[in-house]
Amino acid sequence: MGIKLLWQEAVLNAFEAFGARLSDDDSGKYTLLSFAGKDLVINLVSLNNDYEPGELIRLQDYYRQEGVKLIQLWEDIWAARNAQVIGRVKSLLGLNKRIHARKTKITAISQAQAAAFLEGNHIQSSASSKHRFALLANDEIVAVACFSGLMLMKHNKPIGYRSAEVIRFASLSGFTVTGGFTKLLKHFIAQLAPDDIMSYADRDWSDGRVYEQAGFKQVAITLPSEIHVHPLSLIRYFPHRLPGQSGLISTDAGNCDFLKVFNTGNLKYIYYL
Repeated sequence: MGIKLLWQEAVLNAFEAFGARLSDDDSGKYTLLSFAGKDLVINLVSLNNDYEPGELIRLQDYYRQEGVKLIQLWEDIWAARNAQVIGRVKSLLGLNKRIHARKTKITAISQAQAAAFLEGNHIQSSASSKHRFALLANDEIVAVACFSGLMLMKHNKPIGYRSAEVIRFASLSGFTVTGGFTKLLKHFIAQLAPDDIMSYADRDWSDGRVYEQAGFKQVAITLPSEIHVHPLSLIRYFPHRLPGQSGLISTDAGNCDFLKVFNTGNLKYIYYL
């Protein structure tokens, strides 16, 4: 057993100080990192692979039944967002400093402020949103939550029923704001008065625990999605958002074919009010 690819070796080197080690895989198909004394395993997924989404889901389910959280770390995510990956894994290992939400203040922030914070602290980077709130500790942003506008729901709902979506939540890298998500969620509810709030947990990284602790109910599991990765920029696109019509994008290095990858779907949650 050993590391075969340079990027996987880089991941192992980055986490060795936190107790990471190669984990046994009887099938020989996966490169797994485990952490001494921790219920966490990272599956290192190369862009060049022959996996099907179902087998990665089964692998995740196997570890969940053993009481272990398994995350799927793709090669392009590591290359493009390694600082954010390290921050997220340290959080999962319980290595963050803790700040109690009751010691923070809520403030509304701009899209530019939210984007700057999420770029540095969220694995999926930023996304456009209608409403954005932050928690401040000593005048520094330590957590951000972004929400959609209210959407009028007509199917099997009472007249005037309005829903919203949690688009992003992130804490400052190296810190866990205890009760931070719930505090920002309640503030949004007080400000906008939706009838429910939905959100999606990325199964590659999340088991949805933060939503369940905040009172959300799991209502669905979405199917895995095809994703296209640009080989130079490493930007990920869903098929309907691909730039151009031909599946190619023009760059300084010429036309480049996108690399097809996938995720393991999402857990859909709703907070009913």
